[in-house]
Amino acid sequence: MSLRASVAASRPLIRWLLAVLVLVWLGLWFAGSQYRSLLEPDEGRYAEVPREMVASGDWVTPRSDGIKFFDKPALQYWGTALAYETFGLHNWTARLWGLLTGLAGMLAAGWAGARMFGRRAGAIAALALGGSLLWVLGSHINTLDLGVSAFFAIALSAFVVAQHAGTSARARRGLMLGMWAALAAAVLSKGLIGVVFPGGALFFYLLWTRDWALLKRVELPWGLVLLLALTLPWFIAVSRDNPEFFHHFFIREHFTRFLTDKDDRAQPFWFFLPVVALGFFPWTAFLPAALRLPPRATGFDARRLLWIWTLMILVFFSVSHSKLPLYILPIFPSLALLIGATAASMSGRALAWRLAIGAALVAVAVPFALRAHVPAKLATMAAPYQGFMHIAALAAALGALALLSAAALARRGHARVALVLTGLIGLTLPQTLLIGFQALAPIYSAAPMAAAIAPQLAPGEPVYTVGAYRRGLPFYLDRTVTIAAEDPYDLRAGVRWNPERLIPNLADFAVTWRARADGVAVMRPDLYAELAVQGLPMHTLARGPGWVAVQRQRSAGIRP
Repeated sequence: MSLRASVAASRPLIRWLLAVLVLVWLGLWFAGSQYRSLLEPDEGRYAEVPREMVASGDWVTPRSDGIKFFDKPALQYWGTALAYETFGLHNWTARLWGLLTGLAGMLAAGWAGARMFGRRAGAIAALALGGSLLWVLGSHINTLDLGVSAFFAIALSAFVVAQHAGTSARARRGLMLGMWAALAAAVLSKGLIGVVFPGGALFFYLLWTRDWALLKRVELPWGLVLLLALTLPWFIAVSRDNPEFFHHFFIREHFTRFLTDKDDRAQPFWFFLPVVALGFFPWTAFLPAALRLPPRATGFDARRLLWIWTLMILVFFSVSHSKLPLYILPIFPSLALLIGATAASMSGRALAWRLAIGAALVAVAVPFALRAHVPAKLATMAAPYQGFMHIAALAAALGALALLSAAALARRGHARVALVLTGLIGLTLPQTLLIGFQALAPIYSAAPMAAAIAPQLAPGEPVYTVGAYRRGLPFYLDRTVTIAAEDPYDLRAGVRWNPERLIPNLADFAVTWRARADGVAVMRPDLYAELAVQGLPMHTLARGPGWVAVQRQRSAGIRP
């Protein structure tokens, strides 16, 4: 059989294997999204805001537990609210936006890598992004950081492909308008960084390369029109309905948060270096080669732009006074593309020793997981915590063995299989940790609390949280609750605008409780003991780690 005939005969098998790989990847990607309870505080908060949009019919003013919440724009809330209206209130619908945008970012990186650096580079870029620890965690934990990062991935991919020498003028124009639309989505996801980051990267690229002709190819006039047409309607509508929005969103959430540590999120300047190194596992050992400054290329230099994008955003967040691990996700698509371009030309031996380093890094975690001490906060759940750490140790050990297998495959000339296996390891390990973490839901989720009190609630019966507020409780109860004797940090501004939603202290709560004939309250055990001494009429419904649920006790008896 000739070589051409042999290749032709193998194509159906290759297509079949690719289809199986896609199905396996999708199955692993969505695994656990319904099983895992929403974590506090972020997942509960960002699930509740769109629930209230659906319940109230007001899709302009975001609210969390009936309190105006202007920290972020509304795009992700709208997407999640549509999922609720289509499929109902579930853990998986609350997470659907992140799951889908995470996949979209992965596909965008793979497409751009293939167009710019070849199919092999594109496949590696997609595997490196979709199979990296922090990207997977960000896609499966309901926050707003992954969505904006995915739209950056789409915009960045459209831009570099549009400027590629092989792209026609007509295709370039369409891609550039697509980029502007993605930037509009980024602005509606997390604010001004949606234009600050791309604008800054382009500025530094032009300053470095002197390629001023590039400005003629970015469709600036029509792009700005499209950007404003997509973003301004909501900003105008929410500002019209809420005069307090402008100062809180544009001044407090952008400049005050960046320039001060008012939110108590200060970290050392170098904080994001270990976050990136750990977050890109199991591809960490590829980063030094990927980040090596590329030689100057003729024409548009995609690698140099990706390098600038990565360094600029890393420095931006490093000098900020507000740091959280997921903030750095916008550099992951550019890093994945650089890894794809670099690893595509590596020999099997070079790939093998980098994968072996990844195996060694994860193997180090095994003894630490097995010997981890139970934190004081989890003292009442020592057995579930130790069980989770044993799962983490087993997952790390299996991950190390799998990476060693991938290294052996690469060394023997099976680089493609080794890289696919590496991507699957990068997807499976964080998924295993997330699913195992469900054992600690009584501490980190409102779901067990809601499950304990929901059967006792009558229609319209008020619910109070007394020093034990969990953001996901309104989501799981499908109703707002009243906060008492607590000052939630993320709702302080909103409470000024909706003071009726907060009972400021324990004494006022006791007065409110006595004045009603019904009600359910969840409170800290120490506050429960204090109120019991005062003779407050309460019937205990349930207890959990750090909380007690009670119901208003009536002279006619207690509702069964």
